[in-house]
Amino acid sequence: MTAAFPADYDRPVATVSDALRRAAASLAILFGLLHPAAANAATGSFAVGDQSVVQVWAGARSAITIKAWDRPNVQFDTDDESATVVRRPLAFGTPKNPLSVPIPLVNVTVRDPSGERSPGTLPPEDFPYASDFRAGVHDSVRIEAHGRARVTVMVPASVAILDARIRGGAGILTIEDYHGGTLFVASNGGRTLLTNVTSATFIQMLNGRLEVFDSSFDRLRARGNNVNMVFEHDRARQIEVTTLSGSIIYDNGTFDPGLARFESTNGSIAIGVAGGAQVAARSNAGRVYSMWDKRTPTAQRSDGEASATIAGGGPVVNAVTARGNVYLYDGALDTRRTIPAEWQPIREELQDQRPRAPDAFKRFRALRGRTP
Repeated sequence: MTAAFPADYDRPVATVSDALRRAAASLAILFGLLHPAAANAATGSFAVGDQSVVQVWAGARSAITIKAWDRPNVQFDTDDESATVVRRPLAFGTPKNPLSVPIPLVNVTVRDPSGERSPGTLPPEDFPYASDFRAGVHDSVRIEAHGRARVTVMVPASVAILDARIRGGAGILTIEDYHGGTLFVASNGGRTLLTNVTSATFIQMLNGRLEVFDSSFDRLRARGNNVNMVFEHDRARQIEVTTLSGSIIYDNGTFDPGLARFESTNGSIAIGVAGGAQVAARSNAGRVYSMWDKRTPTAQRSDGEASATIAGGGPVVNAVTARGNVYLYDGALDTRRTIPAEWQPIREELQDQRPRAPDAFKRFRALRGRTP
């Protein structure tokens, strides 16, 4: 993740490859938080305390799969025999590790609709941890693999911070059923999938495709460069999604009262609302389109500006793009048998649901002879 996590997380960890070190790591587990434990990480398990912190990092062209379960263990399986695992106590709420993460400036190359490239930046910002994350010492586990690795991790539902990163290039990142405190996701490119997630969430995906299904967010901040972001059947109280290039689609979703803003420099934005909302849309160089199954009062002030009161109104939602189009509708776009030609790019983006990576849990379950 390009964000600066607490400094203790960035210390180099020596890779261990022999069986003696592996046995030493198992013994270190017995000491709990008294000593950090490092091990060669083909497979293993740690019992962690309440409000623990789990990091899962891998290099380019890797596939990370993380799933939450109802056990107090972090269990992992990877085909990278040189992967490392470190368990240590970390203190939060100190000047060194405050209760928020400063996200640094990121330099990127922006592609405009004509294909021209130019330098751009993602500005620095700050993302606080979930409000119930308490100051003090927390158990932490970091699993770090090299490039082209497959990593499968099961984490307790009580994990307070889950930090998942594909570093140094593109990869596949999948997170399922995480209902914890704060989720950080970062990838330079490839494909990222979140399913049934409930948390405060920060996502930085520079390129590629992000998909978020059946999830609920008290706070969601997602930002990217040349990335298509698709949200289907999600709920958000505070949501801010921005791209420099690439489309943003929020399909069949709902909003609770709070901030809701979608913004792109070069990409189009589609907002499909399943409940009540007051939506304001603007495009500087494109158009604002609307399509309703139910009667929806709409004020079309110009080709590039409109507002709509959906299902009697509700939270205010803003959608702004400089060079793309904005599409407003109710419900799910795929329930409509036919749509106008100008809507086809949005439908095609929604239907771009490529097959998921092979079930990473099959080997995990086979190694243990049981179903998690």
